[in-house]
Amino acid sequence: MIKKKKFSLTLINSLSIIIFLIVVSFGISIWAYFSTEKVLNHNLKQYFNQTKNLTKIIVSNEKKSLDEITFKISKILSKVDESENSIERLISDSISTDQVDLLYLEKDKEIIDFSNSLFDTDYIIKQISKKRVKEGNIFLIIENKGEKFLILLSSKKIINQETGRVNAKLYAGKIINDNFSIVSNIKENASLVDVFVYHDDYLVATTAKNELTNIESLKNKEIIKNNDKIYFNERVDISNNDFINVIYIINNSSISLLKNDFMKAGILLLLFVVVSFTILYIFTNRYFIEPFSKLLNFAKESKDNKLVIYEQSNILEFDNFAVNLKDIIDELRDLKEQYARAIEGVQDGLWDLDLVNDSAYYSRRYLEMLGYNSLDEVDDIKNFWKKSVHPADYKNTLKKLAKHLRGETSFYQDHYRFRCKDGSYRWLRIRGKVFFDIEGKPIRMTGFHTDVDEIIRLQKDNKKKEQMIYQQSKLASMGEMIGNIAHQWRQPLNVISTISSSQIMQIELKIDKKEETVRDLEKIVDTVQYLSTIIDKFRNFFNPNKELETFNLEDIIKENIEIFETSYKSHGIYLHTDLTPVNIKGYKFELMQVVINLINNAKDAIQANLKPENKKYIFMKNYIEDDKVIIKVSDNAGGIKEKIKEKIYEPYFTTKHKSQGTGLGLYMSSEIIKKHFNGQIYNETIVYEYEKGKYKGEEFTIVIPINVNQ
Repeated sequence: MIKKKKFSLTLINSLSIIIFLIVVSFGISIWAYFSTEKVLNHNLKQYFNQTKNLTKIIVSNEKKSLDEITFKISKILSKVDESENSIERLISDSISTDQVDLLYLEKDKEIIDFSNSLFDTDYIIKQISKKRVKEGNIFLIIENKGEKFLILLSSKKIINQETGRVNAKLYAGKIINDNFSIVSNIKENASLVDVFVYHDDYLVATTAKNELTNIESLKNKEIIKNNDKIYFNERVDISNNDFINVIYIINNSSISLLKNDFMKAGILLLLFVVVSFTILYIFTNRYFIEPFSKLLNFAKESKDNKLVIYEQSNILEFDNFAVNLKDIIDELRDLKEQYARAIEGVQDGLWDLDLVNDSAYYSRRYLEMLGYNSLDEVDDIKNFWKKSVHPADYKNTLKKLAKHLRGETSFYQDHYRFRCKDGSYRWLRIRGKVFFDIEGKPIRMTGFHTDVDEIIRLQKDNKKKEQMIYQQSKLASMGEMIGNIAHQWRQPLNVISTISSSQIMQIELKIDKKEETVRDLEKIVDTVQYLSTIIDKFRNFFNPNKELETFNLEDIIKENIEIFETSYKSHGIYLHTDLTPVNIKGYKFELMQVVINLINNAKDAIQANLKPENKKYIFMKNYIEDDKVIIKVSDNAGGIKEKIKEKIYEPYFTTKHKSQGTGLGLYMSSEIIKKHFNGQIYNETIVYEYEKGKYKGEEFTIVIPINVNQ
C-alpha cells in the first residue's frame, strides 16, 4: 500500500489561515469590483438615455424645420395657379433652396423638381413616389447603384382655397448622407467623440473619418466598453418595417479610474491580510496548537504508563478531554485484558490475516490445538492454511471464502479437516470476517477456530445409528406389510381354491356345464389380475423413488390405504377420510410411511383398549392453513396416558409386546417430518362427538409447509 504523505498540524493551521484570508480578500475584492461596475453601468445607461433623448430633440427640430418649409410654400401655392416658372420664382422668393436637399411638386401625376443638390434627385424622387408616402414627415432609405440614402422627408397637400380641391402635393427633404448638420449637432450637444449611422452594414452618415471595424459586435449589444472608448447602440425604426443603427462613442476615462481605485484597495487589502494572518497565527498557536500537542503527548504516554500526569493548559475543553481520555485509555486497557482472558477461557484459536502486507497472527491456543508449541515450528507460514486444509475439503471451503470476499455473505463460516503437526487431521469450525478499505478492497480478515473433532465424529456415529434404526424400522414395516399381504390374499386364494375344486368335481362326475365352466375360469383370471395389482402396489411401496417429486396428497393416500384396508376392516374398524387435493414437493414414500404408521398405531390401540362389541373408528383428514398442509389422524381408543406421552417419540420405546412392535415407528415418523419436510408432528388427547356418540382418543397432527425446502 502506498503510504500517504503526512503534514504537521502547525503547517496545516498556517495554510488554513492563509487560504481563508485569501478567499475572504478575493471575495471582498470581487464584490467591490462588481459593485463599482454595477454603479458605473447604471450611470452609463442614464447617460445613454440622455443622449437618446437629446437625439430625439434634434431630429424633432429638423422635422419641425422641414414641416415649416412645406407649410410656408404650400400656403403661397394654394393661393395662385401659375406656370412652372412662376412657381419656381415664388418658391425662390419665399425660401432658400439650400435649406433642403429635395424639393419637388407632384401635380397631375407630373413631378416638378425644384431641388438644388448634387445627388441624382430624379432617381431618388421616382423611388420616393413608388413608396406612396403619406402626408407628414418620415425617414426613408433609398438605394441607387449600391449606394444607400437616408432621407428625412416632409410632405404637404396644396389645396385651392376657392375650390377646396387638392391641386398638388409638395415634398421637401434632407439627405442625411450629405447633411452633416444633424449628426454634428448630435455630437456637439451630447459631448460625443463620434456618431455613426448604419443601415445593415452600410455606413449612411458619420462624423468620423473612418468606418467602425467591429460593427457586427456593436449592432448586437446596447453598450460595449473598450479600454479607451464606450459605444452606445440605438436601434431606430423607420418606414416600411425598416430600421437603422445609431452608434454614439464617448471616451472611457471611468474604467481607468476604476482600475486605479482597485489597485489602491488591493494594496490596503494585502496589508489587512498580513496583519490578520499574524494575529490569527499567534492566537491559534497559543490557544490551539500548543494545548493540542500537549494532549497528544499525554495520550502517547498514557497508553503505556498508568501514572502519567497531565499538565493543564489555558483551554478548559482540552483539560476536560484529557481527563476523559485517561479514563478511556484505562478502560480500553482493562477491556484488552478482559478480552485476552475471554479468549483464553473459551479455548478458541484466534487468527488474524493482514491481506495487504501478507502477514498473519495465530494465537497460542490456535497453535496448541494443532500440536504446535510456537509459530517457529511452522515451515511455510505464508502457505500454512492452504497446505493444511484437507484436499477433500479445500475446494468447497474456498468457494465459501470467495463468496464472503465478494460481499455475498456477512460472515465466513465453515468446518473442515485441518492437518496437525503429527500429520493427522482434526475437524475445526471456522468463523471469520473480512474488512475492506474505502475502495472496497479486502485489507484484513480475523476470526476463530474451534476444535469440533469429537463432536463431528459423534455426529457421524449418530448418523450411522440413525441409518441402522431406519433399516430396523423398514424391516418392521415389511413384517407388517407381509401380514397385510396375507390378509389381502386370503379371500382371493379361497375363491380360486373353491372354483378349482368345483371344476375338478364336475370333471370327475363327467358333468358337462360349459357355460358355467367359462364363467368360473373368467372369475379365476379376474382374481389373479387382482392379486397381480396388489403385488405391484407392494413393490412400488418398497421400491420408492429417492428423488424429490411433486405429488397429490389425496391421490397418494387413497391409493396406499387400499393396500391395508383388509387389516383394519377384518377387525371391525371403520376408517373415515376427509381429504382435500393439494400438491406437495417431497418424498412421497416417506410421507406415506408416516401416515400408514399412524393408522397402524391407531388400529393397535383400538384392538388393545376396546371390546369387540364397541364401535371402532379411525379418522383422517387434511386441510391448508397459513401456507401449510395439516394432516390429522385420530382414533377412539381412549388416548395415551400422560406419564408416557413425552416418551413416545424416543427410539425403541413401545407399549406393545416385543413380538408386536419395535418402538421405532413414531421416532422415525418424527425424524422424517422434521428433516425431510421441514415440518413437525405432535399429538394430544381429544374428546369429540360422532353420530350422536361421544368418544375419547389420541389425535396426531402433521404440519408441512407447502413449499418444502430440501
